[in-house]
Amino acid sequence: MKLRWGTFAVAWAVSCVPNLANDDSLIDSTRVLAVRADPAEAKPGTAVTFTALVASPTGTAKSAPITWDFCTAPKPLTEDNVVSNACLDSSSLTPAGNGESTVATTPTDGCSLFGPDTPPGGFRPVDPDVTGGYYQPLRADLPSADTTFELARIHCDLANAPSAAVDQFTLTYHDNLNPTLAPLTATVDGAAESLATMHAGTRVILTASWPAASAESFAYFDPASQTVTTQRESMQVAWYTSGGALDTESTGRAENDPATSTTDGWSVPSTAGTAHLWIVLRDSRGGVDFASYDVEVVP
Repeated sequence: MKLRWGTFAVAWAVSCVPNLANDDSLIDSTRVLAVRADPAEAKPGTAVTFTALVASPTGTAKSAPITWDFCTAPKPLTEDNVVSNACLDSSSLTPAGNGESTVATTPTDGCSLFGPDTPPGGFRPVDPDVTGGYYQPLRADLPSADTTFELARIHCDLANAPSAAVDQFTLTYHDNLNPTLAPLTATVDGAAESLATMHAGTRVILTASWPAASAESFAYFDPASQTVTTQRESMQVAWYTSGGALDTESTGRAENDPATSTTDGWSVPSTAGTAHLWIVLRDSRGGVDFASYDVEVVP
């Protein structure tokens, strides 16, 4: 079974996510590019809506027959994958629904299997990511596509902290909200152009942007100082196309960068036809938004 790891919502927040392949931005087969969870963060046992962005060389796939399953196997320390190898075994899966979008209740034991609570079976509690978060693995199977995994952020209680820090964190932390993408804009030789139609071979600068409020500030427990501080989310945009070439597959803004946009260059295909673009915006706490565009390429 072939796996694709590039769809993780926490690609910046989880250091063990592998680098994407050099051609990851080119869509030459059907793929699940991203999954948006609504709400973006919630306690285990909460009903969450999961919606997939499925891309193919002919455009965005609608009504994709995805089979969704929660993984319920904690990852042993001896494994290097982001999720346990046991997540490939049906005995470690809990059905979460079918279709391009599904509403499923996250497993109630998520904070013990994938969080700071003591898990069963001799496993050690999971360390938080760089934002202090924990994630429930969600498997998405689509016929004729790579098996993909998404990490859905779950709210777990603060562990291994002084009581005063626990009280402060409980009062001040707010669950993550999904960011919001503004419409993608395009410029050619410095002049604004409509993305609806582009001339073959044109060099285009694409700009993805979001409201300032999308990069949220949040309470964070600093293990070094044993105090609750404040962090700001970093923002990442993944870029994809069915034709032509993008300058890079990923751009973004670090947590200390207040800018609300990021750019990528696109060389429009050299032949006429319809080209497709997809952008996925992710914040460092697992929030997701995405958009797709159809571009008519003319001679």
